Amino acid sequence: MGIDLVGKAKRVRVYTSEDDRVGRSPAAHAVLEYLRRENAQGATLLRAASGFGAAGELHTAGLVDIAPHLPVIVEWIDRPEVVERLLPRVKELVPHGLITVDDTEIVLHAPHPVRDLPATMTAADVMSRDVVSAASDTPLREVVEALLGKPYRAVPVVDDGVPVGIVTGSDLVRKGGLGVRLDLAATLERPELQELLQRLSRSSLVAADVMTRPPVTVEAGTPLPDVAARMARLRLKRMPVVSDHGKLVGVVARVDLLRAAARSLDTAAPGSGAAARALGLARDTPLARVMRRDFPLVRPETPLAEVFQAVVATRLNRALVVDAEHRVVGLVTDAELLERITPALRPGALRSLMSRLPFAHPGPEEATLERHAHARTAADLMTSEVALAREDTPVAEAIGLMLAGNHKVLAVTDAGGHLVGMVDRSDLLHGLIPG
Repeated sequence: MGIDLVGKAKRVRVYTSEDDRVGRSPAAHAVLEYLRRENAQGATLLRAASGFGAAGELHTAGLVDIAPHLPVIVEWIDRPEVVERLLPRVKELVPHGLITVDDTEIVLHAPHPVRDLPATMTAADVMSRDVVSAASDTPLREVVEALLGKPYRAVPVVDDGVPVGIVTGSDLVRKGGLGVRLDLAATLERPELQELLQRLSRSSLVAADVMTRPPVTVEAGTPLPDVAARMARLRLKRMPVVSDHGKLVGVVARVDLLRAAARSLDTAAPGSGAAARALGLARDTPLARVMRRDFPLVRPETPLAEVFQAVVATRLNRALVVDAEHRVVGLVTDAELLERITPALRPGALRSLMSRLPFAHPGPEEATLERHAHARTAADLMTSEVALAREDTPVAEAIGLMLAGNHKVLAVTDAGGHLVGMVDRSDLLHGLIPG
């Protein structure tokens, strides 16, 4: 199945006028083209019959001519995380006007099954073109601020438009002294975050001091199967995409490949076989062949310290919660641990998560706080929103499930609903590569 958008979503409306332009193109058309290029779910351009803006001048369409200053509206509905990723560039494409965002709910989503595909899809067909990059001498604080709150966790470093390195979240922790992963930094209280940024300001480190070099890049014309194979082999989440002249033109992320597969590998749709061949990716691999069986488990009554130990046991930074019959009842992530425990315990918790050591207290005061904390077991810390899939589910369908809810992992069950495995995005990418 493809991505099912039914449920919570965001609606974006862009109000501009016919004569607002980006280069030689009308601004509204530039927005539509950008959304299409970035694989947004869809957008509609509406032309008004009459209207006025902040200047108070009324524009009306006559019977003979269309008024050149008439208002136009671009309406776009998509998943919240996609809106978050694309909206900054949309704002840049609107020289004058108004943009609104509101919550909406999709009750029916029945798109055409497969978009038109070229003979072979390439990195350029799925990459993000709106790329934030840094220069070699960019101060480390500016690099971190460019990443905070963003869905991506790496910044290409360019000199003269040519990638010379990439600063990843792990680079910032290992070589930049950040002290906390970027996704965990989002859970910090504002004073704690400001203290972290001030510490970076006092450092003389720049992007070149911490970046991974040389970066692993891919040419824009590289077929998707080759891109997927390289990312899977090197366990990369994203790669800079370069032109024939070596200039940075975009970034392809693991999620871009999964999204392309989810949209094109619809097993129930007519013509889906041709789409799969065009992509050059496997679609029918069952999860049982790619899932991992060594994953951390806890019970609802597992105490706080043991939950920490389970969460830091693997690179997944999360643990599944199962009942006595081995059925999944919840999921605990490192971010939820920090959010839900009492604030006084956060320093010790953060040390445990970053060093992957057992949760220990330096003194009796914190031990007392834990005994009186509300969140003391896995049941107090877990979320019940866990994505489930059967072990015979095809990889293509599993990708749709994962992306629809923006899940990082899927719990895999047998026919009786008992937990037998777990997959993350890396596992699914491996499953897409023809064997």
